This record gives sequence, C-alpha cells and structure tokens, in this order.
Amino acid sequence: MNRYEFLFMLNHDLEDFSQRLILGDQHHITSTGIYKRAMLTGYLCIMVVGICLFYALYDAYHGFYHDYLLYFTLFNFAIIAFLLNKSGRFEFAKILLLTATLLVIFLFSATEPVGNSIYLNFFPLSVAAFALFDYKALYKGVIFTMISFSLFLLLYFYEIPLLPRQAIAAGTEASDFLIHFIISLSATVLIIIFLIKLNRTIEANLLSKDKNLQITAEELKASQQRFEMAISGSNSGIYDWDIVRNAIYHAPRWKKLLGYEEDELEDFDINVFYELVHPEDVERAKSMLQNHLINGTKYTIELKLRTKSGEYQWFNDSGQAVWNDQGAPIRMVGSIVKIHERKMAEERIKKQNRMLEKTNLELDNFVYSASHDIRSPLTSVLGLINIASKSGDKKEIDHCLELMKSRINRLDDFIEDILDFSRNLRLDKKYREINLYYFVDDIIKNHDFGDTFRKLRIKMSIPADFEVISDPLRLKIILKNLFSNSSRFSNARNETAWMSVTALRTERSFQLIVKDNGEGIRDELQDRIFEMFYRASENSKGSGLGLYIVNEMVNKLNGNIKVISTYGVGSQFIIELPDHRFAKKPMICSLIKTPWHSR
Repeated sequence: MNRYEFLFMLNHDLEDFSQRLILGDQHHITSTGIYKRAMLTGYLCIMVVGICLFYALYDAYHGFYHDYLLYFTLFNFAIIAFLLNKSGRFEFAKILLLTATLLVIFLFSATEPVGNSIYLNFFPLSVAAFALFDYKALYKGVIFTMISFSLFLLLYFYEIPLLPRQAIAAGTEASDFLIHFIISLSATVLIIIFLIKLNRTIEANLLSKDKNLQITAEELKASQQRFEMAISGSNSGIYDWDIVRNAIYHAPRWKKLLGYEEDELEDFDINVFYELVHPEDVERAKSMLQNHLINGTKYTIELKLRTKSGEYQWFNDSGQAVWNDQGAPIRMVGSIVKIHERKMAEERIKKQNRMLEKTNLELDNFVYSASHDIRSPLTSVLGLINIASKSGDKKEIDHCLELMKSRINRLDDFIEDILDFSRNLRLDKKYREINLYYFVDDIIKNHDFGDTFRKLRIKMSIPADFEVISDPLRLKIILKNLFSNSSRFSNARNETAWMSVTALRTERSFQLIVKDNGEGIRDELQDRIFEMFYRASENSKGSGLGLYIVNEMVNKLNGNIKVISTYGVGSQFIIELPDHRFAKKPMICSLIKTPWHSR
C-alpha cells in the first residue's frame, strides 16, 4: 500500500467515524446539502464544547471563575443541540446552537473589557448562520447576522448597567486577543472548508448528473429514432391527448396521413377532432371513446376522417388512456392507421358478392323461364304443323300458318330481349352526342310495336334542339321497351288511347317521361314490375324481361327510374340519366352527328 492509498483509506475511515459520531445510524438522508449541513452542525457543536472547556481551563489557570456559569450554560446547550442534530431534528438543533452561542457571546462581550476583543466571535457566528441554512431558508441567516450586528453596535456604543464589565487581568491583554482571534479564525476556516467541500460535492454530483443526462439524452435520441422509424414503417400517425387541458398533440405522420404538412394543422381539442369525423361515424366514435374513458373498455374503431382535400377516407383509430389515483382519465395516447384501400377493396368484394348472388339467382330464374318460354311456342308450332299436315281445308291451314307466325314472332321477341340483356352485360358504355327529338322520333317511326301501337295517339314534348351526351344503344333499348309496354297494355276499348314522351333538362342530367292512359298497374304489384320474368298482368303476352332490362340499363348508366301508375287510369315512367356533357372527362366516342339527326 503506497502513501496515497494509506491517506485515502485514513480519510475515508475518519469520515466514516465522524458520520457515525455526529449522525449515528441515520441512512435516510438522501440530500447531499442536508447531509453536509447536519455534519457541520455537529462539528460546530463539538467545537463549542471544546471552546467552553478551553476557556474554563484558561480562566482557572489565571484564577478567574466568575464566567463559569456562562461556560456551563453554553456547554449544555451545545450538547443538547448535538443530540437533537443526531436524532434528526436538524433545524431545531441549528437554531438552538446559534441562539445560545449568540447570547453567550453577547454576555461575554458585555462583561469583558472593550479591549478584550471577544466580540470577534460575532463574525464566525454570522458566517455559520449563512452556512447552516440552505437557499430557501436564507432569510434565517440574514436574521441572525442582523441580530449579531445590532448587538455588536449596542455593545460598542453603549454601556449596559445591568452587566458591569470585569477588570482585565494584568498581562493577559495580548494573550486574550490572540486566543479570541485564533478561535474566531478557526471557526471561520472550518466553515469555509465545509463550504468548499460542499461546493466540490455539488459540482461532482452535477458533473455526474450531467454525464448521466448526456447518456440518457443520447439513449432517448436513439430510442426516438428507432420509434420514428418503426412508426414510419407501420404507416401509423401518433397523437397524445392531454385530457386535463383538452389539448391533442399530433405527430407529423398523423398530419401527413390526412394530407397536411408538418407546419399545418395546429394542436386542437377533441371537439375539433369530431369535426373531422364523418357525420355518420361521430356518435359511434363518441360512444366508444366515453366507454373507454369511463369503463376502461378497449378503444379501437374504424371510421372515416376528412382529409385536407375534403375527401373522407377510412382510418383505424386506437388508443389507451391513463387514469389518476381518483380514477379520472388524465391522458390518452393512440394512433391512426390508414385502411382506406383495404376498406375500398372490401366494398368492391361485397358489391361483387352481391352482384354474384344476384346473377346466380337471375341465372336460375333465367334458365327456368327461358326454357319454358322457348319450349312453349315451339311446342305450339309443332302442334299446329301436325294439325295443318292432316287437314285438307285451306282456311284451316291458313289459320294454322297465321298462328305459327304469331308464335314465331313471340319467340323472336323473346330472343331479342335476351340479346338486349346480353348486350347490357357485355358491352362497355359508349357515349355520343344525341339529339333527343330526332332520336325518339326515329324509334317511333321505324320500329314495329304491333297494330295496337299504330292505333295510339303519340305526343312528343321534346324541343328540336334538345341535345345530350349518353349511350345511344342502351337509351334506344330503354325507350323501345317502354314504348312496347305502353302498346301492349293500352286500353283497346279506349278510342282515345295515347302515349306521350317528354324530355326535361335538370342541372347535370336529363329526364325522359313516358306516359300512357293504358290499363295501369295495381298498387300491390308496382314494387315487383322490375323483377326478371315478372308479369304484372294476366293478359301479358311478353317475356317478362322488358322492364327488368330497362331497370338494368338505367342502373348501368348510373341513372334511376320511377313508376307512377293508377290501375284503370294509366302509367308514367320517369327516367333520369346523367348528361355527360357535364362530366369532368366525358368518354365520348364521337361527336359527329348521328344518322337520326339527318331525318
């Protein structure tokens, strides 16, 4: 063991011994400042005891005993302060020691000759008062210092009659001054050494804490980088809701998911958040959030949020709250994840499933009804052929041929309906510029809807310059079926049977209204007339596909159809279709005049 190690161990042993002597087994002092000041209090108590003993021996050597009462008093107060300090009552021990010492010094200074210089001890006492109290209790040191200074001035300028001064022993002036000076200086040096050690300890602690803070800051920075990388990779936007202040912090990624830049969309409260939620989802979001905050249920919800562009997109919002000791929520941290593409895919799948179910059902109905509607006229034709082959009557043969023609025409109409249905499914929409007046007039004049249709009085209320952009193939099939329907169900006994066609323009679409005074449709049947193979009248000779095809084609063109009918009075079909002249990017195959314009 070298000299430095020996000195280090000796110093450590002395500190350990002094700590056990002054503070005993107290290990609960966690503050360095409190510990050091408690140690200083103990040192000062020991010093005061030693000074009292020294002065008592010194006075005994010179034959003076009149100050023993003061020595004994201060000695006892120092012992009491030492014991109080050791028991942990640090503040009371400090005040007791300082007060007792101050009073004894004052009494000594008042009874000793002016030249005795015992008043020098006021100086270390004031320094001790500042050293023993921390910054928050600085006023206590100031109070003791002001009292010490006031008592010194009182003693220096005034004589106190109740405390007569003692005569100084011959030849002791110099030694008394030297002793008072040494004691005063020693106490001051002890206090200064304590302050230096306390300062060094605090500096060491600060350096250690600073180093730890730097390490912690670096770890936090690295952790934050890992966290941000993880969040960035997970496409999540973090938010932190201070429920007490009702302020929500949004991470840059949260803002970006909604289309905002980092410097946009300042932090806001929960009510502003609800303004971003789609109106259909607000109540559901509020209810789920309240259940989480009150009952602690899991908070995760799929909802639509308004982005910067004004479009609503799907997000998954989830979070976890923190509650205080009273059970009140104080904070909630969560994240949003964009799930718009997944939700759109799910909607497409649901729509496709619905269409598939509808197609399967229609296919079943189609196979059953089509086989019946095809076999029925064929069976009838075969029967008529058999009758005609066995008959020798020309009139009967001609009648059979006429009936066969009727059955074949009916079969041809059915095949035409099937072809129209197939075209609607297979062919893409092709938009062209159409003059509705000439378009409707061409259908009426150049298509055969039967003898009944030729007896109808046709009314057209369409301006000659009424032009739209739509799909001419589907529009033609829609009108042909509606005209055929009006002809088929016209009231034959009504000599003034009529059908009207009206065109109206709306803001971004157009309406076609086909109205007649035929037999009409019963109220209880109107909800089913657009079903496949449904015949609303027992007198119907059609396939039951006409209105179904009309409805399918209107839907294909993103329009809608409505029927208003009174049984025995007539029917009115109102079709509204978009005019693609107002579309952002109309898919127009050709803007040249179609053939019917030249009529």
